[in-house]
Amino acid sequence: MLDNRILATRKRLAFEDEPRTVKKMCGLITPPASPEKAVNIRSVPLSVSPKRLNFGPLSIYSRTKALLQRCANVEIGDEAYLPTRMEQYTEIMGFLKRVIDSDSGDSVYITGPPGTGKTAQVDLIIREKFQMLALGGPQLKHEAGLSNTFFFETSTSEFKSVAIASINCIAINNPESIFAKIYESFASDASEQVRSAEDLQKFILSHPNTTFIVILDEMDKLVTSTLQDANATKHIFDLFLLAKLPKVKFGLISIANSLDMKDRFLSRLNLKRELLPKTITFPPYTAEQMYDIVMQKLTAAGNELVIQPAAIRFAAKKCSGNTGDLRKLFDVLRSSIEVVELAAIKNRHSSDGHVTKVTLAHVAKVFSSFMNNSSTKSRLSKLNMQQRLVLGSLVHREKFDIFQTQCSMDDAYDYYTKLLDQKNAISPLKRNEFLEICNALETCGVVHLAQGKSFGKTRHLVKFIKSNVDKREFDDEVGKLALLKEILG
Repeated sequence: MLDNRILATRKRLAFEDEPRTVKKMCGLITPPASPEKAVNIRSVPLSVSPKRLNFGPLSIYSRTKALLQRCANVEIGDEAYLPTRMEQYTEIMGFLKRVIDSDSGDSVYITGPPGTGKTAQVDLIIREKFQMLALGGPQLKHEAGLSNTFFFETSTSEFKSVAIASINCIAINNPESIFAKIYESFASDASEQVRSAEDLQKFILSHPNTTFIVILDEMDKLVTSTLQDANATKHIFDLFLLAKLPKVKFGLISIANSLDMKDRFLSRLNLKRELLPKTITFPPYTAEQMYDIVMQKLTAAGNELVIQPAAIRFAAKKCSGNTGDLRKLFDVLRSSIEVVELAAIKNRHSSDGHVTKVTLAHVAKVFSSFMNNSSTKSRLSKLNMQQRLVLGSLVHREKFDIFQTQCSMDDAYDYYTKLLDQKNAISPLKRNEFLEICNALETCGVVHLAQGKSFGKTRHLVKFIKSNVDKREFDDEVGKLALLKEILG
């Protein structure tokens, strides 16, 4: 009897010591669950694949914004020139070949408004035309003690050693330190003291088998330094003179936005014409050029076009008429894509495969927010008489109805027609013409349009409008025109 009890106890203890499958959830231990059924892989159709999300780093929106980044790679052909910049590319390449192939130096002055491709074109040439190794030719070596050295192919299988220094003058506080900056970019040890053009000349002459190319970007910032140094501009003049000395293999590429900098500063030297640098001008992009560049970038990658061509053409026309800055166009288009992204996320269209395209209305909204940063006077100067009358009626109504800052489009049109009928000065526009004027005013950034629900018993969606101008500045501008002053006074 005792032996049977001992045997039963041993069996019970052995069962408790066996490992059991348990599931922990919120700190509780549950009894073992039924084993999951094995999935038959063969029964799963091969055509089933997860839906592509419209958001995230791999979405069509993110890929398109990456193509429109200012630092995005440029698709080029056999020659390393930017779209519409073949003429400028040819001139820069001719300058480089002439300097590297000869025993003397030269200088060139590249100018043009911001965002016209000056720095981008020079960087592209350096990246594509200068090689780390002399490929296809004999195994060449650079002179000892130099850094930032490359090989440049002057003719078929003929390479020459070139040292390149690219300096942004915005980061230089003291113009006198420019010689030390150049020397430090070239010398691998930089043990010497280089403080003048004469010191730099000695260093260059000590390496007769190397051509030295210096790129000074934003050079006008250095010349127009606010430092009270009478010799501030003289150091830049010395660099231009150094590039013209015989037997000195030194090429100077200066880049600046100021169109007349050469006349204002370099003319002080009273140099002969042959001593002045050659000027290469980058004109502002036209609307058609901007449109072609954007379409080329977006279609070259084979992606789906998420921006309507009409919206791109509208944005290009606005940017070309303002500054001709291609970078501003990229910024506007990227911001327009982000507007669509936020709206799609809000409407929860992120996983149903629906891709909302950027329309002209989205681009106009972004332009409106951009232009809000400018003064009321500058924005009003772009409006015609009918647009000023519509805007004036909104401002006039808001002055007398201070408790309602915005009104529906119907109320705005009624107030506009009554105001003009009272003055008997000019006939009011038709309703559809009035609505078109309001959309144009939003594009100019002087009104704000928004959707909302009406205030009556039947709550339905309506479009509201309110002015977006400084009232004092607006009154000053109205006082300059007798007709507007008579109607809105």
